[in-house]
Amino acid sequence: MWSRKFFPCMTSMDKAGIGIAIAITSLTLVVGVISAGSYSLFENPLMQQEPTTPTIQEKPPAPTIQEKPPAPTIQEKPPVPYVPMKSSPSYAPSDGNLIDQLDWSISNGDVSGMYIDKSSSSLIIYTSTTDNGELFVGLNADYIGSNDGTFFIIVDNQEHEDFEQAGMDLYIDIPAGTESVEIIGSYALS
Repeated sequence: MWSRKFFPCMTSMDKAGIGIAIAITSLTLVVGVISAGSYSLFENPLMQQEPTTPTIQEKPPAPTIQEKPPAPTIQEKPPVPYVPMKSSPSYAPSDGNLIDQLDWSISNGDVSGMYIDKSSSSLIIYTSTTDNGELFVGLNADYIGSNDGTFFIIVDNQEHEDFEQAGMDLYIDIPAGTESVEIIGSYALS
């Protein structure tokens, strides 16, 4: 099959070298397959392997979550028993001064007190002014009111007509040195 034409000077030594080269290549191939783990020298490659059941790898346990501590218990205050009021049914403080109960403002002065006089159905406002100015008072029907919606104004015991009225709001022009302003309505509650 091989003729001397193709390999004219091939000796037996050359043939032995080729055989050794083939043997080394085969051995290297077998060792590589074995080290890859897909083939064993001691098993028959023609034998069928028994099917193995795949093992299910269990999940690692979930991390433990620490539960929230219970909320602190809040003690409720015991209910306060209802005690009916023994004073008059108004919102006025015990001393009768309504300075914190009504809306008011004054220019060029100060207001020291606001008191209801039930006998004259009026609100008396005590002032001290340094110059001519204006007193604004936002009246509240819980304290003083008028059946016809109009009010009568007295400044330092003198009738005073220099004012404007917008509903229950009064804008009263007052002269310097004014000590009291009296607003008279139809009724006054204390």
